[in-house]
Amino acid sequence: MNNYIPLNKAVGPKLICDGEQALIPQKLGVDAMTFNFDGSACEHATCAGAPEMFIKVEEDGLYYFGVEADDKGSISIANEKLCEKDGTPPNGKLNIQTGMIGLKAGYYKVALSYENNAYNPVRNNAAAFNVTMDREPIQAGKYEGNSTMKREFSPSPKIKLWTIEKESVITCEESKKVEVTLEEPAPIIEESVGENKTNFIAPQIIVTACKDEVLDEWRLRVQQVSAGSTILVHTGGYRDAIKNPPVTETEAVEAVTVLNRYQSHGRGTWHTDAATIAHEEYHRRQCNDAFKFYWDNLRIQDILEMQHVSCEEYPEMDDALAKMKESVNNWTNTYFDAVYNYVRVLPDNPGDRPYCAGQKVLNEATRKIIAQAKANGWSRVPDEVTEPGTIEPPCFLPPVNGMYARSVAAVEEPAPLTLSIADTSQFTKGKITICFCNEGNGPVRIPDEINDETADYFFLTVLRTERGNFRVLNRKGGKITFHRSLNYRELSPGQEYSVTIPVCLDEVDLEGWKQCSCELETRYYNQQGEGCFRGMLRATAKLAL
Repeated sequence: MNNYIPLNKAVGPKLICDGEQALIPQKLGVDAMTFNFDGSACEHATCAGAPEMFIKVEEDGLYYFGVEADDKGSISIANEKLCEKDGTPPNGKLNIQTGMIGLKAGYYKVALSYENNAYNPVRNNAAAFNVTMDREPIQAGKYEGNSTMKREFSPSPKIKLWTIEKESVITCEESKKVEVTLEEPAPIIEESVGENKTNFIAPQIIVTACKDEVLDEWRLRVQQVSAGSTILVHTGGYRDAIKNPPVTETEAVEAVTVLNRYQSHGRGTWHTDAATIAHEEYHRRQCNDAFKFYWDNLRIQDILEMQHVSCEEYPEMDDALAKMKESVNNWTNTYFDAVYNYVRVLPDNPGDRPYCAGQKVLNEATRKIIAQAKANGWSRVPDEVTEPGTIEPPCFLPPVNGMYARSVAAVEEPAPLTLSIADTSQFTKGKITICFCNEGNGPVRIPDEINDETADYFFLTVLRTERGNFRVLNRKGGKITFHRSLNYRELSPGQEYSVTIPVCLDEVDLEGWKQCSCELETRYYNQQGEGCFRGMLRATAKLAL
């Protein structure tokens, strides 16, 4: 049966799990086990001929899911893994992993898996598995106890599962234009010192198939495309001028001076949480604009819906979809690649538009302090307020702003700094080594901030095969804002600098691609740092898996 069934196409839907109880309640004294939940009568284990399971989505929107398990559990929606709770010690005790996805109304095929490790003695071995689904972010349970039996499941609504007797007659309906569903969860605020991050939520394209009985072929139809971003904000390292305003004239003089300098110098000792969030929300707008533009500009829906396979060769819909799925994966990665490539070259240094957007919000605090100063008769407090620089539009570089006279490819113009892939021997272990070389006549400066945690914000790495397979190898991507003095590395003429960066192989079929010739490409992006090289560098290397 299809991965997605519209509400009016489902014949005989039946609720088989009402969400009143956890799928596996907490219990002790169990052996190691693996369960695949599919609604069958054999206590959750997979059985021949067992019915497929679906979740029911009543209306279009963003949905949140949580997987709680002792030890390991996961949920996949429409054959795409959404989230997985790791069971590797010390995380074997009952805990949670969450995920979110934009869904349109209808029934979606789900797969739930559960694994319980073996411990000795067995009487001390616990089992527990619960999956939650809600329109609001999933709430954590109580996980403070030393054992699973002392912990509590999330209070969020438990998942409801359905079976469907059959789909109504499938006809190849006319294609309908699909717009991008933008996922915009509320910013996560941490009251500590750290870098602020706006991370992409990678695109997800959900497809179905329709049967053209005249031509006797299955055709692809795009049902849903979603993408977006998450925001992490650290509010430590400064005094919030709204929550904790100046109490003396000297403090007011300092606060107004520092606040007025944000646009041109970056964050100082006085700031506001609202301005920090405004800066990151500006990056979110950049992500959203780019996602919307490239979905249409690359004509992904049109290209995917040209896919078709013979009904005679693939009589079952699921088999036909599996055949066409590789093209969906490749275009999903192409889509992400285009957005990442664009957003990462947008300027993001003091004086640039994200800082101007932050300054506009920051000025609200400045005006309050000036009004307070006048009321208190503090004559030394400056009364000017910084005029914000250019803010609109967030995506102003070609081609997103509609100007095709030049392209962002201009950043690949010859530069004194070059990049190469120096070593791929550890690729299958998730690492490659890249090398910067200064081929110019003068010194070149770069941020010395590249490590396992930050590499994805400086590099985009992709893998291509001669067959046309394409995978993005980043764990995450987006914008990182350093609200501190950066560490720098200066390369003299002829000097080289090598660094090892991570690559994520979760979506790479290493076995299936072994017979292919592959090309590895990595791109370095930087728009930050005083006196640094800014722009994009590109390097490629042949790779045999």
